[in-house]
Amino acid sequence: MDGNNQTLILVDRRDKSLGYESKEKCHTGLGKRHRAFVTLLFDDKNRILLQRRKHRLFDGFWDLTAISHPLYINGRNEVYQQASDRALKKEMGIGHVAVDKVGAFNYFAKDGKNCENEYCTVLTGEYSGKFKPNNKEVYKAKWVGYEDFIEDIAKNPSKFTPWAKETARILASRGLLIFDHSDQSAFSKELELFTKEFTKFSKQFFSKKQKLVEKYSSLIARFYKEIEEFGKGGKAMRPFLVYLGFRVGQLGRAVRGSDPERIMPVCLAIELTHNFLLIHDDIIDKSIVRRGKPTVHKKFEKGRDNHYGVSQAIIAGDIALLEVFDLMNKADFSDKLKSECLDVLLEVILETCYGEAMDVDNAYRRLGLGDVWQVTELKTARYSFVGPLTLGAILAGVKKSQTEALEEFGLKLGKAFQIQDDILGVFGSEKVIGKSTLSDMREGKNTLLFYKAREFANKEQKAALGRIWGSPKSGMGDLKAVKEIMRKTQALAWCERKMKELINDAKQSIPKISKDRGIRELFAGCADFVIYRAK
Repeated sequence: MDGNNQTLILVDRRDKSLGYESKEKCHTGLGKRHRAFVTLLFDDKNRILLQRRKHRLFDGFWDLTAISHPLYINGRNEVYQQASDRALKKEMGIGHVAVDKVGAFNYFAKDGKNCENEYCTVLTGEYSGKFKPNNKEVYKAKWVGYEDFIEDIAKNPSKFTPWAKETARILASRGLLIFDHSDQSAFSKELELFTKEFTKFSKQFFSKKQKLVEKYSSLIARFYKEIEEFGKGGKAMRPFLVYLGFRVGQLGRAVRGSDPERIMPVCLAIELTHNFLLIHDDIIDKSIVRRGKPTVHKKFEKGRDNHYGVSQAIIAGDIALLEVFDLMNKADFSDKLKSECLDVLLEVILETCYGEAMDVDNAYRRLGLGDVWQVTELKTARYSFVGPLTLGAILAGVKKSQTEALEEFGLKLGKAFQIQDDILGVFGSEKVIGKSTLSDMREGKNTLLFYKAREFANKEQKAALGRIWGSPKSGMGDLKAVKEIMRKTQALAWCERKMKELINDAKQSIPKISKDRGIRELFAGCADFVIYRAK
């Protein structure tokens, strides 16, 4: 156990620092409220690591993986990550595990002259390795299924420490954490089922369109062929989000039901919006590969020249956008609902264009963190998540409070999605992500990952980044150097922690979206997909 000569951090009920005091005085009499934490580790089987701890007040009680206090050491407050690593190593023989804050609570417990008077932060991490309990701190330790833990602590609360019970309450009230992969199967099955129905609808749409334009030059039919081909290979996430938003107001109805069939034209409209934006984005970024295939302007360029390819690709994108509005207009919903949806869609497309323009401009100037986040919100979060979810919800007639919760969920999730996209753009596999990992580096993309690398870099590392990032001549050797800088500066670790923090924040909105357990599980699975997706 920690020595009594340690200095703890005094705080108020909201964790505002008030000064410092010895550990002994903090735990004597009525004590003084101080900062504390619990760390709970999940493994890849959704089990949690518990210990039966040695403690002066709660000796022999079952507890979480590691428990301690951030300390005041050498004139500085220990951050939670440092404190968690120290406690895990001391109590369980486990090395560094990245942790995220998922909640906090105040509690007081007294036993004779001793007490616990703490503001306790709940930290969670993912770990599937070995552990070696310290017999001076722990009687025994074991992995326990998460659901079994929640059930056991509800039925037998006297077996557990008070902070373990408070932690269980927080976890249960906030739904499944990012480490709970059990909902992934339900999400994956729903996505797979939806994708089959959506692919069938999309194929019928393009087949019909190509027949309708047979009276024109074969070039016109080719436009529809290229647009259809361009959409293949993606995960259909944006159309699925339209469907998911629609499901919020259609509880218990499966994808093959009559109402989901009504939403398919709107789902396709969102996919075509995505394709329109990507076709033009590939031209702006001078990309030659998308989803492992030549980009549209490169396909049209073959046998002609660059100007011809770019010109026809711009037109193909324009045609895709015009078909969006035709699909929306002919969808089987009331004129009032369609008008409301068109207003939302137009705003989303406009904001995406604003974000695209700002992204291009940002490559030519130094910018602040606020600029990076603004582009992320406009180019990704709103058009990829908030927009699709909102359209589906509007057409399902959900309450305003639910739509607001969907927006909150979508914004957080969209930002996390973009961080993962930035990471994959540098550290991913070209075969998996379907484009060159040199693209972001050569284009000088002002991603959050690059921004943090430059912010944390020393003079030598900044010079290297300035020489490499944005140079069209940079190659695989340069990419290796950039990766090393991003790792050594902890920029990669920072972005990974921020991504998980955003995912957890997004999940806290889920209970406000729906009371239905099945719907909640789908949204939780959707959030997990952002981190665990391959591309």
